[in-house]
Amino acid sequence: VNVDCGFTAGARFIIIKRTDSTGDWYAWDSTRGIVSGNDPYLTLNTNATPVTNTDYIDPLNAGFTVTSSAPAALNASGGTYLFLAIA
Repeated sequence: VNVDCGFTAGARFIIIKRTDSTGDWYAWDSTRGIVSGNDPYLTLNTNATPVTNTDYIDPLNAGFTVTSSAPAALNASGGTYLFLAIA
């Protein structure tokens, strides 16, 4: 799923939360890496350590892409999501 935020150089900070089901607040930033491979993320509502071995998002010049490998908490057909992206 491509999320077009109207940016010209991609997103530097992203938070995503599924709103029609339970789930965590996922957060990525360009300091840890938003790349076309594994992207470390934090779950803001837990005290878990960062996860570094997943590829749930990829960069997109206009925003970001949620990959097909992302769990239902981030990418379910018919799901409703809230996101914040900062360029």
